[in-house]
Amino acid sequence: MPDLVSMTSSKPYLGNDHLHVGDGKGLAISNIAHSKIRSPKHTFTLSNILHVPGIKKPLLSIQKFNLENNVFFEFHPFLSYDKESASFRSE
Repeated sequence: MPDLVSMTSSKPYLGNDHLHVGDGKGLAISNIAHSKIRSPKHTFTLSNILHVPGIKKPLLSIQKFNLENNVFFEFHPFLSYDKESASFRSE
């Protein structure tokens, strides 16, 4: 994520790892932070967000988001849904 303003609890990243993008280029990680996304019905948690100033667009790991928030996504050609896992129990 390129913008620290939208994050909370940020701290400097002291490791040597880089975020590698499609062309193989490694981008430096500056900070690690946490944030929340609020919707009318829910507040979703984002933890261990990497602040990478050299990236142009924010990236989201759907798998990590699903695990942290107990939800899953459905993707269709013209729309997508997020659903709470707890409401879809097999009988």
